[in-house]
Amino acid sequence: MKHILYLFSLLFIISSCRDDDFGNNGSGSMLQPVSFKVYVKYDNNYGQKLAKNATVILTNSNSGDAFTILSDDNGVATFPNVIPGSYKLNVSKKMVAAEYLSTFGYALQSDEINFNGSQEGVQVNLNVPSTSVELKAAKVGDLVIKQVYYAGSSNSQGAGLRDQFIEIYNNSTEVIYADGLYIAQLSGKLNNTPSNFTLPNGQFDWSQSLGMTMGNAANSDFVYSDFVFRIPGSGTQYPIQPGASIVIASNAVNHKAPLIGNNGNPVMVQNPELTVDLSNADFEAYLGDFRISIGSTVFNTDIQNPAVPDLQIAYWGRPGYYSGVADMILDTLGRDSFVIFRSDDFNTYKDYSDPSVSNIVTNTKFFLQIPTEVIIDGLDTQHYNPSSQRPKMLPSSIDASFINVDNMYNSQSVMRKTKQKINNRVVLEDTNNSANDFVKIKANPKGFQ
Repeated sequence: MKHILYLFSLLFIISSCRDDDFGNNGSGSMLQPVSFKVYVKYDNNYGQKLAKNATVILTNSNSGDAFTILSDDNGVATFPNVIPGSYKLNVSKKMVAAEYLSTFGYALQSDEINFNGSQEGVQVNLNVPSTSVELKAAKVGDLVIKQVYYAGSSNSQGAGLRDQFIEIYNNSTEVIYADGLYIAQLSGKLNNTPSNFTLPNGQFDWSQSLGMTMGNAANSDFVYSDFVFRIPGSGTQYPIQPGASIVIASNAVNHKAPLIGNNGNPVMVQNPELTVDLSNADFEAYLGDFRISIGSTVFNTDIQNPAVPDLQIAYWGRPGYYSGVADMILDTLGRDSFVIFRSDDFNTYKDYSDPSVSNIVTNTKFFLQIPTEVIIDGLDTQHYNPSSQRPKMLPSSIDASFINVDNMYNSQSVMRKTKQKINNRVVLEDTNNSANDFVKIKANPKGFQ
């Protein structure tokens, strides 16, 4: 009798687990590949023309699996067998002068131009068979972010995160002065989970911030930063020669050697090969004097090198609501974005709390609103774990994708690729698409790929 009852119960459970209990709507289609189309065109500046032979990359947001197809003569990229799910789209098109003339009917003022477009949170299933992407001309500047070393080195054997640095390169044929250049570390939401104060891709909807009145332009025309540094100088004090770079160190010391911390105790390094010597950096982000001026203590390993000029602290939060971060600390997980820019109106920039804030309290954080039109170059880095991705902070015209290292504290940096050499001057890749422009490599100040 027990066997009969058990068999009856099992049959009841199986019959109750219908297809639609697993989201299949009775069709079993949930795991069945579908055809998915991406329609690609240029933006309004280029007459919404269809973009043929554009490279379209569809990447699964969970697994990281990527598929690449070129758009056809009608600007359509067809992916015939796509497993339903959430995806990222990255579209790029490099166009030489002759193709530019034949496509748009007027001459290009350079040898080539790059177009980029991207989308996040693209849903692929039977009910969503297609999407469309607009390509925008990449914004290219003569100064580029060449290398960002954010992962740090081993906490037990290396220097932890105190050896981080940013390198900026002169990719032009003319001398460019670093004087007055701003370097900003951007802020945004660090996961893709949507809410009532986010955009569809999970990023903050800054138009909902307290005091914001500009609508969606708050998202499309600006980025937001919690930390901004400025290179000092009279205007012609710090030249960067063509094919040369400047290194901005969190701490401009030789991290391969032991040092004495601000508390008077030694800080040791077990394996010098894991870290870098930044004692010859061009600038350092020393915050000691600033921290003292606001009544805070100096970070133990924020050691000032008198031989290296200090950056100016342009923004560290709204006065009275200063950030508690005590040094130039880059996110070792890779969830940062960086921009370099110039501005004569910096002091007029406003700051806002993020849109999740409903009331200003003593520990509220504020973020400086920076117009995208002043940005010279930018870089979106990404969490190394495909299941822990965060949404973009930069528009595709500045960076169409992401780059990441393999892990935190692994001594890797992201470095811009070498494109070519012209009379011993290295020209770096600059398509405003970090997945194409950068590689992950052992950190090497002023080195090349």
